[in-house]
Amino acid sequence: MDWVKTADFLDQLTSHRTDDLLDAGQRASVAELARRIRSGQRAALLADEVGMGKTRIAVALIAAVRHAGGRTAIVLPAGLGVQWQKELKLFQPDDQTLLPLRSYDGFIAGFLTDEDAEGNEKRRRKHIDRLTDRRQQRELPKKGWAAEEVLMISHTFAAMRFPNAGDGPAGGWRRELLPNVVRLLVGRRRNFMRDSFQRTEVSHVYASRRAAHTIADTITEHNLQDDPGLIGDLAGDYKWLGADEYKHKILRLIGYGLGQFDLIVVDEAHKARGADSSLSRILGPVSWEAEDPFRLGMTATPVELDSGQWIDTLGRISGRDDDEDVTALADLAEWINGYVDTVKRIQIEELDNPLTEGFESAASGFQDALRPYVLRRDKRNDPQVRAFQEVYGDYRVVKDLKVSPGTEGFTRDWLRRFCAAEALSILPQEDPRVKRARLSVAQGYGFGFTPDADLAEPLQVEDEFEGPQSFWIDAFCGQPADIYTHPAILAAAQRIESYTAQNEKVLVFGRFIAPMNALTRVLDAREMLRRLRDGQHWPAAKVRDENEPAVLAVMKDPDLCAPSDGIAAINQMLTARYKKWSTARRAELARLHREINALAPKDDIAALLVSFLRQDDDGEELQGDIGPLLGALGDRRERADAPWTGVEILDLFRGLLSDLSTDEEQENNDTLRSRLVVYLQDYSGREGSFARMMYGETLPQTRSLLQSAFNRASSWPMVLLAQSRVGREGLNLHEACRTVVILHAEWNPGIVEQQIGRVDRKGSCWLHDLKSWHEHAEGDPPRIRIHPVVVSGTYDDHNWQVLKARWMELRAQLHGEVLPKHAKHSATLPEIEALRHRIVAATPSFAPRDIDNEL
Repeated sequence: MDWVKTADFLDQLTSHRTDDLLDAGQRASVAELARRIRSGQRAALLADEVGMGKTRIAVALIAAVRHAGGRTAIVLPAGLGVQWQKELKLFQPDDQTLLPLRSYDGFIAGFLTDEDAEGNEKRRRKHIDRLTDRRQQRELPKKGWAAEEVLMISHTFAAMRFPNAGDGPAGGWRRELLPNVVRLLVGRRRNFMRDSFQRTEVSHVYASRRAAHTIADTITEHNLQDDPGLIGDLAGDYKWLGADEYKHKILRLIGYGLGQFDLIVVDEAHKARGADSSLSRILGPVSWEAEDPFRLGMTATPVELDSGQWIDTLGRISGRDDDEDVTALADLAEWINGYVDTVKRIQIEELDNPLTEGFESAASGFQDALRPYVLRRDKRNDPQVRAFQEVYGDYRVVKDLKVSPGTEGFTRDWLRRFCAAEALSILPQEDPRVKRARLSVAQGYGFGFTPDADLAEPLQVEDEFEGPQSFWIDAFCGQPADIYTHPAILAAAQRIESYTAQNEKVLVFGRFIAPMNALTRVLDAREMLRRLRDGQHWPAAKVRDENEPAVLAVMKDPDLCAPSDGIAAINQMLTARYKKWSTARRAELARLHREINALAPKDDIAALLVSFLRQDDDGEELQGDIGPLLGALGDRRERADAPWTGVEILDLFRGLLSDLSTDEEQENNDTLRSRLVVYLQDYSGREGSFARMMYGETLPQTRSLLQSAFNRASSWPMVLLAQSRVGREGLNLHEACRTVVILHAEWNPGIVEQQIGRVDRKGSCWLHDLKSWHEHAEGDPPRIRIHPVVVSGTYDDHNWQVLKARWMELRAQLHGEVLPKHAKHSATLPEIEALRHRIVAATPSFAPRDIDNEL
């Protein structure tokens, strides 16, 4: 690998002064990487603020390494694979990088061949078709893992598990790799005892032995067999190794099977910091690096809760993933802690000259210590943001959505429940009775008091409490809590609707499924009643059974003018309107069917579409997948209210099939149809779409669909509720939304930054609205709005205050926001103002050296 050639290629990229591939800030970062590579540096932490285009910079480096003949491993959360594939194609249009490698099963499957299946012809054909499909879907390599120029590996890949020696005959196929490698290295072969394996395992046994040959050949070719740390005593019997010990020995062998890498890119490099985490194992024994490798870490939040996390993150990109200390990094701790302590004083003490001088010294030391490693652009380096802030102040506004006894819907019953929860929270936690009581309260309380997994089964509170404790339990349990009337959920719905009424979209983040699901149903129920009141269409013929409690709860709002006869009357109205709409739809589809049918003889895609557009013989209703299909195509339209045309529906259908197929080979209609059926499952019986929820069980294809639909201003959903661990990273939700509601408090400010970053990105809705505002200059300038939902006076309120303190510390280290907020035009003494200017000037910056020239 020629790193000089790599740096030259990066310089060529920066010489282009257009924003087609790289904008000005990204070009400055690429130029800085080239400079550091030439100086001999082989590690960097790309820590740009969320939404500023880190991935594009990393892909530029990957393209340069490719050009120089090197290989790259991208270690990333698996859900980001498609996004990376799209970015890689920008620099190499014929790129065929595989989807992320997720598991040991996937690794071994990469060595499968068409001949591995046993049994009858049907079984063999099924094996071949499955293998072909996985290769077409870019799950498996065609020529082996080591032949891939760029290989994506999931963060969780090394979390693989192996059976113990006594689990099944010989431990099954999952324990075949290690003993076969050992025997091959000493010139022996391992006998294949067919009776030791299930028939369905045989193909994986063959693949495991093929992998063993590849690994043994690689070890021999590179003279690695004499390394005592490789697999230990080659003469030992690995049949009886425990699962953990077997895994420890096999990780390096897997690395040899994946091949040698010149560049390791670690996306979300701050995650799973423990030495025994899957990510650390990947960067340790699994990664087989060349003699002169480069590691590029990527994260917007290298530090989250503790300033010492700088050391963990930097250690990861510097090669310290075996839990051994690195003296050079350990020396940084003094400078980092000194800076953090000085910032805390700046934010609470009165400014004077000694304090300012102390900050200048600490900031200089902090910057000098981290600059060799860190490369970071933030919104201070964005000319549009900087221009806005100089005139109007912060472009983001955080305004708590306070929920208190004075809030609408905060009934006496709910007040008693909140009091019960707070009272139980101060009781001794070691007492199992208290734990059971707290879980019971949480189950009725229904608002993030405990993880949903803990509430899988109802808990009965025994009569074990006396005195005041018994009073609080009775106060809560006297009447079952109705989560649809929870004051925080009602307050959140009211605030959300204040934006959707102006045709603005809202992104909601939450941690716990039950209240998120309740808010989704409340929003849908309220929108349904509004549309019935106003004579508009609602896409359902009746209220689904699981939605009835939410509908009954929101019917109490007099503004919605719900029928007095309840659900039955609503269903009658929905049925009548749906039949009218369905009749019009059938007529429209008959017309579309004729148009597309005329195209079918000359267009295979049109012929496939015709098979989905069919009717019952009696003409009463459409059959098959037409409902879900039209829903999917409708989410792809630019204008949802425009009449359909045959040409448009065919083009949309062609685009949908293109997304479901691969770039490599033409697939038959049966294959495309099967994928389409799976894809449309999410549209079958969907509950309203004004508000949608995305959580852990949401299919990747559905997440992509929701992302696309939410980014179109004219299409539903208007509200997207995303579980924090699913939606806070990798999703671009910024094109039609600039409002974020945070339903549940987080402990980690880095998570909140990631959440806000879903809408605060390049090309955001806020920037578009700002441009429109400048053209008309009416009212206040637009801003990105963040609304944490805070129940005043509770532990939830305390949690938010702790989070905000941590948030200030994080932004001081990463965003240069050292001084406490003060009014833009508030009067200050000239001496104090001069000190403030000195502090701003001394604030650390890790931006590329040439960024001001580029901008």
